[in-house]
Amino acid sequence: MHEEEPTPESEVEPTNSAPDQPGASSDSESEEASALSPEETLRAELAEAIEARQRALADFQNFQRRSLENEKRAVASGRMDVIRPLLGVLDQVDLALSQDSKAVSVESIFSGVQLVRDEMCRVLDGQGVVAIDPEPGADFDAHHHQAVVHEPSEDVAEGCVIHRLQIGWVHGDMVLRPAVVAVSSGTPSESD
Repeated sequence: MHEEEPTPESEVEPTNSAPDQPGASSDSESEEASALSPEETLRAELAEAIEARQRALADFQNFQRRSLENEKRAVASGRMDVIRPLLGVLDQVDLALSQDSKAVSVESIFSGVQLVRDEMCRVLDGQGVVAIDPEPGADFDAHHHQAVVHEPSEDVAEGCVIHRLQIGWVHGDMVLRPAVVAVSSGTPSESD
C-alpha cells in the first residue's frame, strides 16, 4: 500500500506550462488564436448592436405601456374628483323627491330647487368652472357670448347685450358653453 502514495512534484504533469518551457504554448500564441478576424469582429459588433436595439425597443414599449396606464389612472382620478361632489347634489335631489307631494307647498319646492342649484354651483366653483352671466348693457363678446336674437332697443346701445337667455360656463381660458344672449341692433327706427 505504500506504493500508492502521491507522486512527487517532479512526476506530476504541469497544468499550466510556463512560456519558457519547451513544448508549452505562449500567451501571445493564445491571443492570436483567440483574436477574431475583422469580419468576425464586425459580426460580433453587429450582434451586440442588434441586441442593444431590441432591448431599447422593449424598454420603450414598456415605457409607452406604463405611460398609457398612468394616463388612464390620471383620467379616472380626475373623473372621481368631479363625480364625488356631484353625489351630494344627487342626494339633495333624492331628498326633495322623497317628500310627500301632498304636504309640500310651491314655496318649499322652489326653496328646495334653489338649494340644489346653489349646491351645484358650489361644486362647479370648486372645479374652477365659472358662470358667464352678462348684465344688460354689457358689451357683446363673441368669445363668451352667442347672439341668437338682434332686437332694437332704446335703453341699450347697439352691439350690447339686451338680456341673457341662457347662462354660459367657462373653465380657465376654455369656454365650456357660451352665454346665449339677445343683442341690441340700436334704437328702433320710426318705420318700425
